[in-house]
Amino acid sequence: MKRTIYTTVDDFLCDDDFIRYAMDACPDKDSYWASYLSASPQIRSAYLKAYDILTHLDDCETLTPEERAALKQRIMRTIRLSLN
Repeated sequence: MKRTIYTTVDDFLCDDDFIRYAMDACPDKDSYWASYLSASPQIRSAYLKAYDILTHLDDCETLTPEERAALKQRIMRTIRLSLN
């Protein structure tokens, strides 16, 4: 389990493991993130918003078009690195 408890949406969006989990819909990681949320229920709102952003990135109105483009680039970089 992660040692740092995330408190903001940005914390989640900067975590490569979380990005891979949300973007790849990895069922094998469900229990890990469920445990993470159970340990700190106060972060649930930030977790859900970050998850929603990643899974609905093209439809997300929370980010500006520039932020969406930058996040997409980072996501693609992360995914490429994880494949190597």
